[in-house]
Amino acid sequence: MSVRVHGLVHDSAHLAIDSAFSEIAQVHALMSFHEETSDVSRLNREAHIRPVAVDRRTYEVLRHARQVSALCDGAFDVTVAADLVASGILPAPRGVAVPEISAMWRDIELLEECRVKFRRPLWIDLGGIAKGYAVDRAMEIIAAFSPSQACVNAGGDLRVLGQASEKVRLAAPDVDNSVVPLIELSNGSLASSCGRATGNRGSAKTPGVHIDTRCGRTISVRQFVSVAAPRCIDADALTKVVMTRGACSLPALTAFNAQAVVHDIRYGWRELGGHA
Repeated sequence: MSVRVHGLVHDSAHLAIDSAFSEIAQVHALMSFHEETSDVSRLNREAHIRPVAVDRRTYEVLRHARQVSALCDGAFDVTVAADLVASGILPAPRGVAVPEISAMWRDIELLEECRVKFRRPLWIDLGGIAKGYAVDRAMEIIAAFSPSQACVNAGGDLRVLGQASEKVRLAAPDVDNSVVPLIELSNGSLASSCGRATGNRGSAKTPGVHIDTRCGRTISVRQFVSVAAPRCIDADALTKVVMTRGACSLPALTAFNAQAVVHDIRYGWRELGGHA
């Protein structure tokens, strides 16, 4: 994670950066799948039994996740955690009821006063969408200091503030990168994902890191997606939608004023959607 600001005096610049990192740390503590005290872990343990009060930021991310899921018919679904555990991508949480196979995003109830209830046992993982949200929150805090330019880069999730454009080179794994798209980003966000298998044990590669929640299978290891959108939380979530639905993701891209750049073996580089 890196934060860069321009146009502020020394003390203000350091205060803006420190404040941004503090917010990022808080979002991580709230939404980590691995931390037993996080809102996510408490929900996975208790929300199928009783309503659980969560931080307003966790509630906001869950509300946004439901909105994306509704727009893409469940191609994006934060209840994917059970599939991620089954694939060995996430560790199984301890002392938690086994999720029902049919559980899905519609089983997450958002109640008044930032309370959340699950209609049946399920596991959520906010993962990437929480990282995008953390980038947005960091930039909101930085913007209050009125810098001339700023950039928050979370490695795959990026947001830029200011009229000067940041040039981002899209280098997909296992692709001839002699000619690649160059994105010029100003006052906007960019998120990238790929289904490439990571690591290896002997000759067998581990599964890709993204799951098609509608069937529980890992997404093609040959696909790379970048999405530009005004907010990073939208850009990050939409990368998974585009990886799963391809051209059928256009309505969701349009709804969030987003544009995708995609690479796969069959079509090479191509664009989807309008201008972000």
